[in-house]
Amino acid sequence: MKTVLFIGNGLNQVDKVAIKWNSLLDSISTEDTNSISDSLGMTLRFEYIDAVSEDKALEIKRKVAKATGDKASEIKQKKSSLHTRLMKLPVQTIITTNYDYALEQSEDSSFVPSRSTSEQLYSFYRMQKVGSKTIYHIHGECRYPHSICLGFEHYAGMLEKMRSKLVLSTSAGNSNKRFHLFDVLQGLTDSDDAWYYEFFKNDIYFLGFGFDPSEEDIWWLITYRRRLKEQYPELVKNKLVLLDTTPESKLCDKDKAKRTVLNAMGVQVKKLAGRTYEEKTASAIKYLEQIGSKEATHV
Repeated sequence: MKTVLFIGNGLNQVDKVAIKWNSLLDSISTEDTNSISDSLGMTLRFEYIDAVSEDKALEIKRKVAKATGDKASEIKQKKSSLHTRLMKLPVQTIITTNYDYALEQSEDSSFVPSRSTSEQLYSFYRMQKVGSKTIYHIHGECRYPHSICLGFEHYAGMLEKMRSKLVLSTSAGNSNKRFHLFDVLQGLTDSDDAWYYEFFKNDIYFLGFGFDPSEEDIWWLITYRRRLKEQYPELVKNKLVLLDTTPESKLCDKDKAKRTVLNAMGVQVKKLAGRTYEEKTASAIKYLEQIGSKEATHV
């Protein structure tokens, strides 16, 4: 069984190059859309902007693409960045929700992204290769603005396609019918190269990922996995682990509530040593190095 690391935008925050999303929206939005409270969150705010002006919504995706690309260039200049340290781990596959190529560029400063898939909107097979590693960008890439996942419509479309694939019935022999993932886990059918199979086949470690409620594709996967594991514990043997890099003093009630839900969903929370985000993230990397003798996949 492989080891899987799920990398979110929190990694950029530790490297001090995080994008201030609401400020980015403010720079693009009309007067009407700026009146919407930031407390709604980026996803709902994006949907409101799209409802008011489709042109503005597309402009947002293009500006997000440029901003993430610029931030990746900043990260590349940091020779001791966390991205560089993560790329030195003995892993072959990385899956990330980030749109930028900071990981790739930290490995190869001359890296040029390629078009790896015919997908225009969704990103089940969207990947880049650098050195011996394959990096999946599951929520889009900054080089392809249309692929950037921001609104509920985009998330819902991903979830619909993902669910129809995993729960799709397949014929076994002449009569019995089972869902596709059941056959994959039994070795009766091969999985394809889509990233979501990792949630059922390999151990996953989440780093820098906040589990925002808008990330409904990820929430559905861990929910579906829990139900499947309860029904077929002999088939679903992998583990999901959140490497908790948030200092205790920074944990708000919302964060604590999410951790309670994650535990109920079968996601373990690994507390790490350190008083700051930087110290805790360094602890997370050391922890991953200890299990690095296994072949790893990073999400």
